[in-house]
Amino acid sequence: MAARKQKVAKKPVRARKKAAPARTTATRRKPVSASAAPGSRPATPPPASETSAGMQPPLLKTLYAEHRHIASVMQLFSEQLKAIESGEWIDTHVVYEIMDYMVTWPDRFHHPREDLIYGRVAELDQGAADNVDSLQRDHDFMAKSGRQVLRNIQLWRDGEIDPSVLVKSGRGYVDHMYEHMNSEEKLVFPQIEGMLSAEDWLELAQDDQLRPVADPVFGQRVQREFRNMARKLRSNVRRGVERGTLVEWLSVEAFMESLDVVSQAYESARNTAGEHARLAWDEGVELVRESAVTAPWHLAANNARLGLRLIQEVAEISRDALGDISRVNRERKARIRLMDS
Repeated sequence: MAARKQKVAKKPVRARKKAAPARTTATRRKPVSASAAPGSRPATPPPASETSAGMQPPLLKTLYAEHRHIASVMQLFSEQLKAIESGEWIDTHVVYEIMDYMVTWPDRFHHPREDLIYGRVAELDQGAADNVDSLQRDHDFMAKSGRQVLRNIQLWRDGEIDPSVLVKSGRGYVDHMYEHMNSEEKLVFPQIEGMLSAEDWLELAQDDQLRPVADPVFGQRVQREFRNMARKLRSNVRRGVERGTLVEWLSVEAFMESLDVVSQAYESARNTAGEHARLAWDEGVELVRESAVTAPWHLAANNARLGLRLIQEVAEISRDALGDISRVNRERKARIRLMDS
């Protein structure tokens, strides 16, 4: 399968026909950093850049888009590894196609194109050379790791290794891929965007190795050898949309029920207050009739007693309402968990 695909070779970092114009370090950002700050792997695909998409050079926008594609593939791979670990039925074709795609597309096209851009940065800033070399070596490491995971998948399909071996190597690959992409998006891409001029981007765009190449999965046409993975990805997208719609509906339903609880509590508290007011009036009239002289003291004591009782009853109504709202929220969360199980 791989023999049918043309491999893109990396260019040496310094290979340029025209020397770059000298630039003053006063207008240059800090050198490209090769690693992001420590942090846990995101549960969802890595976050997009905060830079306005409309202001990004086309080549950089393409790299961000390809990261989104890679992240969705890694999410699918993580789900497959979890199913393998728990002994669930799994479509082995999907598992194989995931890593076949990774060694066929990102390792042959995406990462070498990043290397060319990083190489231009190293030409313009000698201080960035070491970090660029580190990034490029990490691309080589991931390519080697990807081929090893692909071999493990084939051995697992043939029954020659334990599933736990595949799960361990697969998760290590996924974690490193997320870490690498997060490092590039949070630190590297914003820095090279500020370092490279419009002239640099224009000259890079003329390089044959940076010209667009159809993605075999996310392009206009899915290649036959990746059809199972593509179908699974589309299914995940549909499930995500359906889940989002259901969660939104459950939230609206819970909100409306909570409003009904509050409305009933308000009505009950208002009726209770009205009953106490009528009772206080009736008892006050009776006390005045009995003795106009002592009525003020008796009225004050009686109103205090009735007021305390009203506060207690309203507090009980409030506690019941809060309990009902808490129950509604628990039921909503339970239904979401049941939907995800």
